[in-house]
Amino acid sequence: MRKARPIKPMFSLSPVDFRTSAIAGRGVFARRHFNPGDFVVAYAPRQRKVDARDPEAAAAAETKLTLLSGQRVIIPDTTAPGGWLCNHSCSPNAAIFSDGDGRIECTRRIAPGEEVTIFYGWVSHNEPVRDPCQCGSPRCRGFINFDLSDEDAGRARILPDNTVELDDVLRRRFGEYAAFLQSIGQEQVQEAIARTLVRIKLRKPGSVVCAY
Repeated sequence: MRKARPIKPMFSLSPVDFRTSAIAGRGVFARRHFNPGDFVVAYAPRQRKVDARDPEAAAAAETKLTLLSGQRVIIPDTTAPGGWLCNHSCSPNAAIFSDGDGRIECTRRIAPGEEVTIFYGWVSHNEPVRDPCQCGSPRCRGFINFDLSDEDAGRARILPDNTVELDDVLRRRFGEYAAFLQSIGQEQVQEAIARTLVRIKLRKPGSVVCAY
């Protein structure tokens, strides 16, 4: 008696597709409806985790594909598609969570066929036009990165109690961006901005650590 051949499924059970995106390269596309709070896709189905202080982590970060999870950095195996393929949007419908192995969750309703997008929240230093944005959203900011310059750092002053005082120009600029971040549920990016600002200040003689 011949053994029966295993039956191959006629339809994919994956909730997402990975295919060419109008935004950039390949993207992640919904195959079904997602509601806010729904798990969409794992950040990296196959991955390695290395200590954040490891030189390998810094080198991998240059690819902009790494994800900091606690004191370790997740480096995706790019031969296996996952949430790391999600494109940036200034009006994202999902968000990335770095705890555990990393995941993408829906933040507003996503329809079948719609591209799943996240907000990258990159903060750069003296590179204002580093990452042009092509998300096509009516609210597109023009660039993915929020840039801090040495001039910005000069407008901030570290006080004796280790807090930072901003002048009116910098306070207004940060306030406008903070309002935008709040409108898309990405307030945590302000922490990255604060850390970058302090890092710039620390390069100058006489600066002290700022506690947030």
